[in-house]
Amino acid sequence: MYEGSLFEKLTGTFADIAHDEKESLYLSIANNLAYIFTTNVGSSEACIDYGKPELNDVNLGLEESLSNINVVFTDSILKYEPRLYDVNVKSSTGSQNLSKIHIIITGYMRAKNEDHRVEYTAVILNDGIIEVKR
Repeated sequence: MYEGSLFEKLTGTFADIAHDEKESLYLSIANNLAYIFTTNVGSSEACIDYGKPELNDVNLGLEESLSNINVVFTDSILKYEPRLYDVNVKSSTGSQNLSKIHIIITGYMRAKNEDHRVEYTAVILNDGIIEVKR
């Protein structure tokens, strides 16, 4: 049974309550993605490139910004979440509300000696805060 990462054990952020290995691993990855997406680059003394970069580049149009988000988050996930592979990040705005950017992260994780397709969603709100949903 998966019991959480070392970081999760040290901080007490992972409660293993009757989850099977697949569910526990899925939740642990979601926790790490939330940390990656809510930490600003330069905030970690151990890894200065850990986290989300500054997303406000006034020189980029909407499509270029979305493409940049896809590349930056894919690179960050591949580097700091090794339990996910074949990662694909897609971002878009709603036609009704351009102040929210929706991000869908898909990939695969290995649990119980099997590959499992997983999907996570995140939303960048107009104040720059990112919410990761499981």
